Amino acid sequence: MKKLRALHSARLQQRWLALPMTALLALTGCVTAPTRMAAPGDLASTAEVLEVSARAKGTGLFAAEDFQLGPYQVSHVKRGWSSSESMTLGLFSSKTHKQGFQYRFKGQRDWDGSCEYRAKERDLKIGVLLESRKATLSCSCQHGDQDARLELKDEWKPLEGRMQVGGAEYRMSQIAERRSQNGMVVEQSLRSPALGYRVDSLRGGSLAAVEVLHPGRIWQHRQLPAEQREPMACLLAGLMLYGPQDGH
Repeated sequence: MKKLRALHSARLQQRWLALPMTALLALTGCVTAPTRMAAPGDLASTAEVLEVSARAKGTGLFAAEDFQLGPYQVSHVKRGWSSSESMTLGLFSSKTHKQGFQYRFKGQRDWDGSCEYRAKERDLKIGVLLESRKATLSCSCQHGDQDARLELKDEWKPLEGRMQVGGAEYRMSQIAERRSQNGMVVEQSLRSPALGYRVDSLRGGSLAAVEVLHPGRIWQHRQLPAEQREPMACLLAGLMLYGPQDGH
C-alpha cells in the first residue's frame, strides 16, 4: 500500500512539472490580477464612461502626473505643502495635520482644481486611552466666478459627504475595499483602502462614480445636466489624484 501511494504521488508531481509554462503563468495571473471597481447601481448601463489614458503610476513632488480623462486633460499637478500642529496638556494631547495639492483641468473651459486633507487626533489618558480620530477632504474647481465643491467627512461612520455643482447638491459616499484585520472589517475612513466614491441624488439613485485605483475612470449618468458634467468630472479627478490610500 505504501508503494502504491508513493507511486501515485510521484505521478502527480510529474504531471504538475509537465504543465506548460503558459498555464503556470495564467494561474499566477489569476492570483495577482489587480482589483477593479464595478460601476455602482445601474450606472453600468446608464452612464457614459470616461476612461483614463497616458497616466504614470508615480506621484509626488517630482513625478509627472498629467493624464487624459476621456475628452479632458489633467495637468500641472503640484503637491508637497503640508503643516502640523500639536499640543499636550496633562493627560490630554491633540494633533492637527493638513496637506493638499493643486491641478489644472482642461475641457471646454479651464478649471483650477485643488484638494485639502485635514486630520485631527485627540487622546485622553484616564486609566484607559480614549482616542478621537476624524478627517475631512475638501476639493474645489473654479473657472472665473463658477465654483464646484465637494467635502467628505469620516467623523461619522460610514464616511459621508456632499457635492455642490451649479446650484445642485448631491450626496457622496465611499466604496471601500473590504479588507479584514483580525477578523473585523476595516471601517470606512479617508485613510482606509478605498476603491472609489459614488455620487447620488438626495432622493437616492446613482448619478456618477469615480474609481480611484490606478489608472482610474469616471462614470456619469447620461441624464446628468450637460453644464454639470465638466465641473463634476473636475472634482472627481481630484479624488483620483488623492488616490485609494493604504490604511496608514
